[in-house]
Amino acid sequence: MHPKLRVAVLSIGSNAGLVVVELTLAWYTGSLAVLADAFHSSVDLTGSLVALSGILLALRGADANHRYGYSRYENAAALVQMVLIAIIGVTVIEEAVRRLLEGFTVRVSLVALVAVLATLVFDVALFRYISRKGSVLGSSALEADAYHFGTDAVGKVGVLFGIGMAYLGYPVMDIVGALLIAGVFLLTAFRMGRKNLQVLVDASPPADVLDHVRRAAQNVSGVAEVHSLRGRMSGRLVFVDLAVHVTPGTTLESAHGIAHTIERAVRHEVPNVAEVVVHVEPARHEPALDETHSA
Repeated sequence: MHPKLRVAVLSIGSNAGLVVVELTLAWYTGSLAVLADAFHSSVDLTGSLVALSGILLALRGADANHRYGYSRYENAAALVQMVLIAIIGVTVIEEAVRRLLEGFTVRVSLVALVAVLATLVFDVALFRYISRKGSVLGSSALEADAYHFGTDAVGKVGVLFGIGMAYLGYPVMDIVGALLIAGVFLLTAFRMGRKNLQVLVDASPPADVLDHVRRAAQNVSGVAEVHSLRGRMSGRLVFVDLAVHVTPGTTLESAHGIAHTIERAVRHEVPNVAEVVVHVEPARHEPALDETHSA
């Protein structure tokens, strides 16, 4: 099994277990904070299934219909997960308002507090593991999945606060804890959603990546100038194209060799660059000829 798939399957199994435990606790205590966390884990389970689907598609090679490959399906899967987190955040806020208006009862025991603390430790461990694997494997979907466990862990801090205060005789603080969880959900959804949306709309790679590409091209023998450099991302892969000036009178064969040397140099300097398109032109030429790629 591909390492990405193995991590995704682990995430699905873990989320399924958390859903069962947290729904049981929510039913037993009547706590909105615990119920919010159970809903979050349910959404996490759905998100993990989405991540698995995105990874399965992204692992496919380029074909006639997707000449640049399927890597962006991971970004699409991550974006769907962030939408799910935002929806659950809004739902928790709505339920908090309803309970404040209609009244509510919270029953908390020491056993429930210990159980929530245990799931918190489990969430933190999974967040660290899946986040590390997502970074090492270059998987946007796994990184988004790790954020699920990260927000779940932060959410459980709110749960412990809410039901802990309810245990001490302040049940209204359960609502406060639930609202804190909802705030974390919405903030995470915005930050991760924006990151993956930038990839889907062809935003440029980070400036330092393009600087490395430019430097690698400029260091190639025979290159007088680099201009019209641009790039876009697909998953963690980067596609770039650029124009270079060479000495007038350079033969076609030599210019072709320079272009290939630039491709090799860029890929060596920036390993996640998947493709480099080089436009070679003489150092002295009509400026109007630059209009197309300058635009």
